[in-house]
Amino acid sequence: MKNGVYMPNGKTHTKINIVLLFVILLSLHTTFMQTHIPPEYLEFDAITIFSLALIFGTYYLSPDLDIQSEPFKRWGILRHIWWPYQKIFKHRGKLHHPLLGPIIIISTVGLLIIAPIVILFNFKITCIPTKYIISLLTGIIISIESHIIADTIWTKTKRKSNKIKKKLNGFHTTKS
Repeated sequence: MKNGVYMPNGKTHTKINIVLLFVILLSLHTTFMQTHIPPEYLEFDAITIFSLALIFGTYYLSPDLDIQSEPFKRWGILRHIWWPYQKIFKHRGKLHHPLLGPIIIISTVGLLIIAPIVILFNFKITCIPTKYIISLLTGIIISIESHIIADTIWTKTKRKSNKIKKKLNGFHTTKS
């Protein structure tokens, strides 16, 4: 709770992201069907990477990594890479910024997890097709952005609701 305003909980954010994924996939399917694009032109591999990235982002790369959230706990022993965030950032600060949040979160994963794996196993990252990298990043970014947007909408709605309640209470008090 921040300033008397309750935020959507982790289960709500998960439900929002899963519904969003289905809406996106249904929209893609509908678009392909309406435009009569042959199935061989469908990018099933890119769509799969996007979908898995959005799900991974939903469960592991939440802007709520700066608190003892479920996504934070899901990292298990690796959750310690997020510990500095809990000391550096205040909740709903930089990680909830629409531009900085995804950049900070993705950079951390890239530097502290992906880079060591690439170096350790001498993995040729330049061999990965660009469409896969774009699909991966898009899925992760959408999962983070939907969390930020949901919190923003929830906050504005609750504040307006509280203002209306105060006005109504004031109206009832003056009539009595």
